Amino acid sequence: MARNLSLLDRDRASCCGVTLAQCHAIVEIGRAEVATPSFLATTLRLDRSTVTRLTDSLVEQGFVVRSQDKVDRRSVTLSLTEKGLRFFEGTENSMNSFFLSLIERIPENHRNVFLSGLGSVVEALERGECVCFDLERLLKGRTEGGCAF
Repeated sequence: MARNLSLLDRDRASCCGVTLAQCHAIVEIGRAEVATPSFLATTLRLDRSTVTRLTDSLVEQGFVVRSQDKVDRRSVTLSLTEKGLRFFEGTENSMNSFFLSLIERIPENHRNVFLSGLGSVVEALERGECVCFDLERLLKGRTEGGCAF
């Protein structure tokens, strides 16, 4: 399943010269319109130094502009350039179309169950309680035990 979603396929983890991490950053900045590095670190679950390197590369590529906050000069804000905005809008439209077509392929009488289950998965991921698991044990239905790593 993970391979089908390209989560483990590093070759497919980039598009249009932008890595998956860069794409996520562009999308989160685009959704927020103006973001801070701290917001990105929290949202993307990355440390500050990784966010700095990530935003440095996005600034270099012309997707993001870094500015001093007008209210607090010690604070930095991030916003999308015209190029970044086009990429963000294209990505959002593309992903919306992809997920809509995916949901449309699920039989109508199963869609509510699928969406409910997906909501539960999202909630579990947002809680961030599980950092690792034993896939074999999970597939066999056993929940006791520790980490596979």
